[in-house]
Amino acid sequence: MTRILLVAGLVSLVATAAIAITLARSDGASAQVPPPIPPAPPAVPDAPQQLVLKVGDTLRVDGAPLGCQVTRRGGRPVIECRRDGALAGTYAAVMSARSVTVARFRSSRTAQTILTARHGGGWRACSRTARRSRIASLSRGCR
Repeated sequence: MTRILLVAGLVSLVATAAIAITLARSDGASAQVPPPIPPAPPAVPDAPQQLVLKVGDTLRVDGAPLGCQVTRRGGRPVIECRRDGALAGTYAAVMSARSVTVARFRSSRTAQTILTARHGGGWRACSRTARRSRIASLSRGCR
């Protein structure tokens, strides 16, 4: 029994000495320093976001020369989308809750309606050359 007490006392003495030596080497402040923050994982692509736009808001497509603007036509909100840059020779799409219109810009100020359609309904192609399209242009869908 005396041997066991002697060995236990010797082990505790060695452990106490080891702790004392370790503390003597440092200034004691190391216990107050937080561990370093691990590096962030590799970038994960952002999750798609759904945004609610209001009249007057615009959006741009990252990596493409496209943009849209929310406007009001006939008292209803619509979204107008087109390519950036000079307008002549480009197309625009105007979509509302009821219909879609595609127009081609002849110049920076003038556009001609190419196609009109109603969601869940019919559509009309508008052209100056085709007889059917001339009839459509006289009716209420193509101007």
